[in-house]
Amino acid sequence: MKILTHLAVALLLSFSAGCQSKFVKVGDSDINKARLVFATDLSKKILSAQKGGGFYNLSEAEASPEMKSALNESLQKKSYQQIKSAFGDYQDLKFDHLMKPTDGTLFEIYRFRGKFNPGAEVEVRTVLDADGKLAGFFVKPWHDAM
Repeated sequence: MKILTHLAVALLLSFSAGCQSKFVKVGDSDINKARLVFATDLSKKILSAQKGGGFYNLSEAEASPEMKSALNESLQKKSYQQIKSAFGDYQDLKFDHLMKPTDGTLFEIYRFRGKFNPGAEVEVRTVLDADGKLAGFFVKPWHDAM
């Protein structure tokens, strides 16, 4: 669990301002479809690479500099072992909904239901910044409330 704690701290570097605010669910018709596809594909790439024993090397076009640095090879490999032991192997994910902070920060929080072991209620949370780059990535037990 220590690795997951460090992972959460590292990934919150560029997301910390948004964590202080309340969030609102975005209606399906107001979701930027291109960003949803990007968040979905990137999440799948990261978890699939980790499942295969490797890591996904984020590009500067895909992730903020802080995330690119924080979500490095070593951290991805260590964190996947924790994820696997808690939830089983990654199989797939399905978009559930998008949340945005109400305080005017421009983060977008894509919440996916992760498919791991049967019966595991898992959230894959992918956070994009105002530029549409990865600013946070979490795998955690699903809770309806953020």
